[in-house]
Amino acid sequence: MALYGNPNSLVGITLELRPMGPVPVTIGTGIVGIVGTSSWGPVEAVGLTSASLVKTLYDAGDLKEAGELAFYQGVPNVYLVRVLGAGYATASADLVDGGSPAVTVGTLRGRSPGVKGNSFSYKIENGDYKGTDVEIFNGQGVTVLEYALDRDDLVEDSSNYVKVNGVSKELVYNEPTTGKVYVNKTKGTINFFTGQGPTTADQISVSIKFNSRKMTVYDGTYQYVFNNIKSLEDLQAKLAESNIVEFVPAANVTHLPKATPGGVLSGGSDGSTITTNDWVAALNRLAAEVSPTTVALTQYEVSAGTYDLVPILDGWLTYMANQFRPCLGFVACKKNEDKGKIMDLCAGYNNRLLTIVANAWDAGEYQQNIAVARAAKEAACALGESAARSYNSMNGLEGLLQIFSDDDVDTLSRNGADVIILKRGIRPYLGISTATDWQFMRCVDNRTINWVILAVKHITDQFYHERRTKTVLTSLKASIVSVLEEQIELENIRAYTLSVSAHPIDTGRVDIDLQMENIGHIERFRVLMQVGVMEGGGFTV
Repeated sequence: MALYGNPNSLVGITLELRPMGPVPVTIGTGIVGIVGTSSWGPVEAVGLTSASLVKTLYDAGDLKEAGELAFYQGVPNVYLVRVLGAGYATASADLVDGGSPAVTVGTLRGRSPGVKGNSFSYKIENGDYKGTDVEIFNGQGVTVLEYALDRDDLVEDSSNYVKVNGVSKELVYNEPTTGKVYVNKTKGTINFFTGQGPTTADQISVSIKFNSRKMTVYDGTYQYVFNNIKSLEDLQAKLAESNIVEFVPAANVTHLPKATPGGVLSGGSDGSTITTNDWVAALNRLAAEVSPTTVALTQYEVSAGTYDLVPILDGWLTYMANQFRPCLGFVACKKNEDKGKIMDLCAGYNNRLLTIVANAWDAGEYQQNIAVARAAKEAACALGESAARSYNSMNGLEGLLQIFSDDDVDTLSRNGADVIILKRGIRPYLGISTATDWQFMRCVDNRTINWVILAVKHITDQFYHERRTKTVLTSLKASIVSVLEEQIELENIRAYTLSVSAHPIDTGRVDIDLQMENIGHIERFRVLMQVGVMEGGGFTV
């Protein structure tokens, strides 16, 4: 509420401005998060909107392959998170100027941590075009003769000048000379002759050419050239366009790094052996950045034969749901896993958000993780649209590595395994979670449920600490109704009932009772065909 005017005035007007009616809801969908390992790449969750940067950012490995596979499914937003062991470090190299002693002007370091950064090399040369150092400053007294400029590696040029109070001084570059200003090209200083030092009342203006820099960085495959660098800020800005290295300037320095024929980055490390705790940390980094629609792991275990990443994903999905940020999670069984072991694995879980993909590998030379494709395609589908529909077949796969018989497909599905079939494309047989309640078995239904949960949470967040009046509760109910009516219009839900009421005893509580029926999906047909006499058996010839 906003109150305008003075309510204590004897004559005048006051105006109360209050919100009313439903609040709008805008919730994004179509976001898949993928967690996995790669030879390179940032550890933070990085959101991408096209496949073009996946190779550049993540180089090679499961995460790189998974990121590209996800975009093949048509999902618009992919968040990638790299898993590294504890103690990982980023390769770097300190750059120095040409002084004696040399001064560190900044650090060149990899964009991502890992041992791969140790293979990066660089060289620094003079740029193709000269820069011009222009400075204006006051003198410091007749006894101060030498003044340091912002640049070193200065260049003799007819356009150079040093002026005192607008009067040009003759310049020399080899050694101090009586009555002239000595320009020390290596140190980057100007030196006035004894007794000629400008006073504090004098203004010195300088314009002197200097060598710019060209930096070439080599990542083992490609060379990247950054030319005509005229300041440390310029170097930092140019390398900001690089996906492999960055430059961090040191404080209170201005000299450019000296030309050097070559150098390498060092100190990069992948850290210690990856554990399940590192996967948990990566999932939490994803949660800190975004609320995804679906999530996939590129691996199913750390210790061989344990499937120890399945409970990690199961627990994390429950955590996200408790934060009112529910999302669907997908994880693969190992290649050519036995049917009985798949059912034993699925029997350990009852989570509507967890999907265990039974035959989760394609038949390509570099086998693609179909659990990743499932997560991406599930996120790409519209609310209420099943990923099992033939139209939504997964892309970028080369056939199934393992194909179950029809009886095995049915048995596995009844036991909570998500089975992939090869029939007019590669797609899930049903698209199910590990939930045992039939209302929560299908991923398509759970996506709709998750979206409504997010919408209700978004709406209720805007009503905290409002007065618990009929007007406010009417607006609250109208906000939820508008969401549900839209879903009915879109044919994602068939029917609902909703009541919003003030608790009779707890004056700080509002009860929302929502019942909702999702739109069903045709999975079975019953055909009754009757054969016999319909209109009598007689006839006339």
